[in-house]
Amino acid sequence: MTGIVILPAGRDDAFEDYRQFIRNGHPIDDIEYYLDEDDLELFRTTSDDDLVHVWGTSVDGTWQNVERNDIALVYHDGGFVARGQVLQLRHDPDLAEYLWKESVDHGRWDDQSPWEYMTFLTDIEEVDVDIEEFNELVDYDETYRPQGFTRVADKRLDQLSGEESVETAIANLTDAGERVHSVDDEDNEPTPDLADQLRTASTDGDAHEEFEKLVAKAFSRLGCSADWIEGGGDTDVEINSPEHIVVEVKARSNGRVNSLEVTNVDKHRRQRGADHAIVVAPGFAPKVIDNAETTDLTTIAVDDLVKLLDRRDQYAVPPEEILALLTRTGAFQDDRLDILDESIQDRIAAGETLLSIIRALERADGSVETAEDVRWIVVGMEDSNDIPTTEEIRSALQLLAHPSVGVVKQDQEGYRVTTDYENGVQLVRSLGKVVQPSKK
Repeated sequence: MTGIVILPAGRDDAFEDYRQFIRNGHPIDDIEYYLDEDDLELFRTTSDDDLVHVWGTSVDGTWQNVERNDIALVYHDGGFVARGQVLQLRHDPDLAEYLWKESVDHGRWDDQSPWEYMTFLTDIEEVDVDIEEFNELVDYDETYRPQGFTRVADKRLDQLSGEESVETAIANLTDAGERVHSVDDEDNEPTPDLADQLRTASTDGDAHEEFEKLVAKAFSRLGCSADWIEGGGDTDVEINSPEHIVVEVKARSNGRVNSLEVTNVDKHRRQRGADHAIVVAPGFAPKVIDNAETTDLTTIAVDDLVKLLDRRDQYAVPPEEILALLTRTGAFQDDRLDILDESIQDRIAAGETLLSIIRALERADGSVETAEDVRWIVVGMEDSNDIPTTEEIRSALQLLAHPSVGVVKQDQEGYRVTTDYENGVQLVRSLGKVVQPSKK
């Protein structure tokens, strides 16, 4: 869950620190010596002006609970004056001493209680929110005033009434930042309808938000946990599971993206702490496709996204299998779809083998001694020349006889079925196997 962190800048000297280190920012070049390679790259990639925005605290217990992408609110004189998003956390006594002992004049640095637990922020915006409004939102007492570095308890955020998300609640309160909308797929809308809507919105220059929502819905339909992020300046869709991915959505009236701002896409990926980035558009120019493999992201055209939806709808392909192809760097094209289709055919064959065994044991009307005997029954039943091998039969029997499945029971007399064919079909589907309708 996205959290809320309160940074207190009540005193005049603390407020001056806010203005110097959060609102105005501090040059990255000036602290490069203290940073490791990963943090230096993160700060340079996500900054538009080569500045970091940072706050330090000595309250390590609370700081340990802060997470990337939490919302930070700066408190001063009865209200909140700024908001931002947590980009990175860093415990660094040396850097803290350099910033707040050697680089300021107020002399508040305490060697016994240094501000060594550092929170780096991004997307800083000035706001004007009375503390009473915030207290009402999170159900604090009306007299509450922040006294130190604080992270609002998750139980209070769980109870935000009438809000879709913490981000949306704070955006509504501060009139700043993005609104995050969780996307589900409870309307059972047929896939062809969603496909038509995706294609139409992708080439409508006035339907950017609609296209973003539809793409979020498409990834939800593919089995992912997805959010639509409303508002400019951030990514458009965030996939939270089974992998953490940001999705940039590009509507184009001419039907294709002719150039891609890769740096901006990577910035959003790093800000969100995601593992990969995907760009969805109605189509891509050949040069964009040629360069896709060098950009450390994946491009996918709407028609290919629709093809994935069709296969998910028809064959119940697991989202992990789809994302394994979508998180490979480069353009998603027909060759990747062929890989998925080959996997689907293997799953179909595996499902049909399981059902053939259930039919064979059902026909035997008793125990069958060996896997080879089961195979000969299958041979007598099937018209196809593509009969599973004895080893394939044996492996399938072991699966069906597993206690968690229990369709086949193995004892001293051999194998016998414990259900009928129709229940077997349901079982095979529940195992995630794909089965084609077949005659008993």
